[in-house]
Amino acid sequence: MHSLAQEIRSFSRANLRKQRTRVTTLTGRRIVETWRGACLHTEEEEAAPGGGFVQDLSADLQVGVVKPWLLLGSQDAAHDLETMRKHKVT
Repeated sequence: MHSLAQEIRSFSRANLRKQRTRVTTLTGRRIVETWRGACLHTEEEEAAPGGGFVQDLSADLQVGVVKPWLLLGSQDAAHDLETMRKHKVT
C-alpha cells in the first residue's frame, strides 16, 4: 500500500484528464471554461432556453472517504455535528 506522501510525489499533471466546465448563470447565460497551459480560457455558448438554473439551498452532507483517516466534504458537512460523529471526526 502506498503512503499519501508517495502518491503525492508520483503525481504528474500530464496524467490529468482534460476538463471543460460549463457555468450557467441565473439568467441562462452559458460560459465554458477550459485550461490551456497555465491560462484559463472562457467562451460563451448559446443561452439556455427558459432561463438559468434553480438555486439549491439544501445542505450538502455527503462525505467521501479518501483514506480511512482522510475525508473530503463540504463546509455543510463540516458544520453538521451528527455527520462528524457518524464519521468519527474528533
